[in-house]
Formats: sequence, structure tokens, C-alpha cells
Amino acid sequence: MASESDRTGYRLRGGMPLQFQPREAPFGAGDDPSNIVDAGYPIGSIQLPAGKEAIILLRDAVSGGGYAMVGTVISADLDVVAQLQPNQGITFAAVDMQEALQARQQYQAGLQQLRKAVQAC
Repeated sequence: MASESDRTGYRLRGGMPLQFQPREAPFGAGDDPSNIVDAGYPIGSIQLPAGKEAIILLRDAVSGGGYAMVGTVISADLDVVAQLQPNQGITFAAVDMQEALQARQQYQAGLQQLRKAVQAC
């Protein structure tokens, strides 16, 4: 996690840069090999400008653009990512749709319990 992180996105440092195959830039995409023709970015998408430092797009990020995306942080984990401190490590794990939906359901149930506890005070 880099210190340049904010509500728009969290820049990650370290890791291995991606190596792109030489290609002719498609019409509408920039010359950088990580550029793609414009695509929609879901909240939590992980983009790799120039294939170097990943950026996790958070809730105030742009909704579209032209960088390659390599994955998406599931919604149940976005608040955890948003609270990481600069230079704190992060690990990714692959999940399927069923696991992501189950994690979201558990997260929402935890939030509901918290709301009830706060209202009881």
C-alpha cells in the first residue's frame, strides 16, 4: 500500500511488473501496452497502469477508462482495503461468485447487528 492512496483508489507497491506482448495499439486506446479500449470499471477493480503498480479503485473512483484490469476486490472486503495504512501488506485470494455472495451476505448481517447494537445505546 502506498501513501498516495485515498478515497479514489489505493496504489499498491512491490510485486512483479507485468510483461506485455508487443502489439499495435487498438483504435481508441493509448500507446502504453496496458491501455485497452475504454471499459467500465466496477468498484473494487484492480487496474495496472503500465503494468507496474496496481491500483484498487474505491467508491469515489472513475467508472470507466482504458487500463487493463486483472481482478476485482469483492464488496465484502472493500471497507477493509479502504482502512489499510500506508505500507501495510495485502494478500489476494481467488474466490468464485458463490463465495463472494456468501461473504457479502455475512458482511451485511454483521453490519445489521452493529446497527441494532448502536440503536440500543
